[in-house]
Amino acid sequence: MLKPIDNLPTGAVGFEAHGRVTEADRVSVLEPTIEWAIESTGKVRLLYVAGSDFDGYERGAAYDEAVFGSRHFADFERIAFVSDDGPYARSVAALDGLMPTTLRVFPASRVGEAKAWLAG
Repeated sequence: MLKPIDNLPTGAVGFEAHGRVTEADRVSVLEPTIEWAIESTGKVRLLYVAGSDFDGYERGAAYDEAVFGSRHFADFERIAFVSDDGPYARSVAALDGLMPTTLRVFPASRVGEAKAWLAG
């Protein structure tokens, strides 16, 4: 499940992932919010928090999310990924330098720092 995050810096959007992320989450939560951010500000500042109960993606959902992201590859200004050390944090960190955006991984205890970094 993707849950929108409120009270973010101007121009930033965020999601908190819990349990398994589904295609319905992508279609009803992720895509419309990202599209709105692009239309409103031209670039997306994204906060993605993998909750402690995040259990990955429903079959096919990660691929569909990647396809959506590739259509908007150059539309991201900054991405802050928040997660305790684990396979998700390491996978995202491995993408740094492969995307035309600034990407940082923050531990869960530093979500406030991630929000402040997005504002910068």
